Parts: sequence; structure tokens; C-alpha cells
Amino acid sequence: MPNRPPHYVLLDRDGVINRRVLGGYVTHWEQFEFLPRALDALRLFAEKGYECLVISNQACVARKLLSVAGLETITRRFMLEVALAGGNIRQVYYCMHLPEDLCSCRKPQPGMIHRARLDYGFVASETFFVGDSLEDLQAAASAGCHAVLVRRDAFLEKHNALTVTSNLYEAAETVIAQQTAGHGWLQVPSAMDASSHTLRARQN
Repeated sequence: MPNRPPHYVLLDRDGVINRRVLGGYVTHWEQFEFLPRALDALRLFAEKGYECLVISNQACVARKLLSVAGLETITRRFMLEVALAGGNIRQVYYCMHLPEDLCSCRKPQPGMIHRARLDYGFVASETFFVGDSLEDLQAAASAGCHAVLVRRDAFLEKHNALTVTSNLYEAAETVIAQQTAGHGWLQVPSAMDASSHTLRARQN
């Protein structure tokens, strides 16, 4: 019997996997702090056969607060820590542009998701994006993906076809349960659904 092709899940980085730096950016490894249960969540995804792809805005490079080499160093280190904990991040996609560059890759534009889809061949309508910002939700909707919002002051809830969880582990359980149950996917939230949560724009 042939092996089942892997499921894919798309993850924002700052605010989902690691703690955000208030008013700034993660510019060296000592600032990179995994959020509670994030490593457990990434291990759970791996155990259930999921490939994780990280989709993240990192304008700190364009702002010259961090070099490309410095960002790569942080990325290699956090991917190693994930692997040592039993998780699997297959690839990381970064947009390093400024908002005023008006590029097609910076979220809320879906360019990075489209690139990942071309690279790995996943079906957008069968793929979740887990994020913590309005830009994440808008990018997911534009690409035709389903969205789970991580909002740390919320318990598991659902509003206007948008599922809200308090951390990445709850998000992982939700994504896995949806596929295991086989009851179909959550409706892709529109930009209006996303904006109803009055989420603030993120500077990354």
C-alpha cells in the first residue's frame, strides 16, 4: 500500500512559534523564546505526518536591524531546536521587504503561500494557515487556505467561520481533528470575517 502523501500546515513565526519582541524584532538568538507548548505542537504535527512550512514577514532585514546572514543563523538554530524536540519544519519562507515596497510576498499579500504551494504541491483548500494577525488571516483567505487564529487571551472558540485558539498546541489539535474526522474543512474566512476580530496590524 503506497504511503499517504503528507499533509501541510502553514505557520506564522513570531507570535505563534516564538514570543514577539515588544515594539521590535528578534535580531539575535538570545531573544528567540519559544511560546508555551509550541515545541509540543510541532512534535504533534510531526507525529501525525504533517510537514510544517513557516511563512513570516521579517522587515527587520530591510530596516538594517538584522543581516540576511543573521536571520539565517537564527533560523537554523530554531529549526534545530524544533528537530531536537521531535518536530519537523520543512522550510521557512521570509519576506524581508518594507511595507512601502508594495511587494507581492509580504503578508497580507499571498505571494509566500503561492511560492510554497508551487514548491510542495499542496492543495490550498485542504491546508490551514495558523497565524496571530489580521495580515495572516487576509493572506490565508487570498490564497484560498483555511485559517486558525492564535490569540493568547482566548479559549477555543469559533466566530464567523474563524477558529480561535489560545496557543499553537490547541491550533494543532484543531487542524488534526478536522482532517481525522473527515467532516470537511472549515469555511475559508473572508477579509470581513478576519477584520471583525479588530486585530491590530503587525509591524514585522
